Amino acid sequence: ADRPNVVFILVDDMGYGDIGPFGVTDIKTPHLDRLAREGVKLTDSYAAGSVCSPTRVAFLTGRYQHRVGMEWANYWIGSDKGLSTSEISIARMLKNNGYATGIIGKWHVGGTVEIAPNAHGFDQFFGFLGPNVDFYTHQEVIPMTGVPDLWENTKPVKAEGYMTDLITEHSVTFITNHARKPFFLFVSYNAPHWPFQPPDRRWVAKPENYLEGTRRDYNRMVERIDDGIGEILQTLDEKKLGENTLVIFTSDNGGERLSRNAPFFHHKATLWEGGIRVPSLIR
Repeated sequence: ADRPNVVFILVDDMGYGDIGPFGVTDIKTPHLDRLAREGVKLTDSYAAGSVCSPTRVAFLTGRYQHRVGMEWANYWIGSDKGLSTSEISIARMLKNNGYATGIIGKWHVGGTVEIAPNAHGFDQFFGFLGPNVDFYTHQEVIPMTGVPDLWENTKPVKAEGYMTDLITEHSVTFITNHARKPFFLFVSYNAPHWPFQPPDRRWVAKPENYLEGTRRDYNRMVERIDDGIGEILQTLDEKKLGENTLVIFTSDNGGERLSRNAPFFHHKATLWEGGIRVPSLIR
C-alpha cells in the first residue's frame, strides 16, 4: 500500500570526482554531501553509454541502447530519430500503476513531439528536446544555433531565467502539486554540459566559441546544481515525504574537458573508465 515516490536526478557530463563525496576540493556540494551521508555512495557505478542519449534511453527502457537503436547521441531538435513509442518506458509502467509522472529538463531521445516525453508515459514535461541549449536564451546551440527549444508538454514556450534554476523551480512545483499521491519525477539537469555558462556570467553560446569557459565557470555550474538539489530535498522535508521517497543521483556519462574524472583516465565519448564510470548516490 505504501508505494514510494521516486526522484531520479540525472546530471550531464559530470566527472566522477566532481562532487564532495567523490573527493573534489575546489567545488562545494553540501547537499550532495548530505545525500551521501544519509544514503549510500556507489563507487562502481557505470553509465550505459559514454555519451548522452544511450544512457538516457537505457534508463527509460531498462534495455541496452543498441536494442532500441540508439548507440550514439541524438543530435538535433526536429529529428524524428529517437525512442519509439512501441517501447515500454519506466514512466508508462509507473503511470499505469497510479503514479503521477514528470520529467523536467533535458530529453534528448527524440526531437519531435510525436516521440517527446508525453508520448512515453510522462504526464508532465518542461524542458528541451535537443542535446543542449544556451542556459539563458534556451535556444539550441549545436548544430542549429538560434532554434528555440523550450517546451511545456507538447507546446513551445518562453521563460526567463537560468536553465538550471528553471529545472529546479519546476521540479519543486511538481513535488508540491503531487505530494498526496505516489509520483515519479525525472530531474534532468543539462548542467554541467557545455556551453560553460555560469549562473552570473552571460555570454552567447555558438559553435565557434566551443572553447569558451574555465574550470571556475564549470565549478559554479556544479554548485548551482547542488543548490537546486538542496531545494528539492527541502521540499521533500517540508512535505514530510523524505521517509517514503527514493532519491537517486547520477550522471549520464563521464566528464568533458573541464571535468575532474579522477582517479580515472580519459573522458566522455570514450570507453575508458573516465568516460563511463559515474558518481552515484541513493537515499
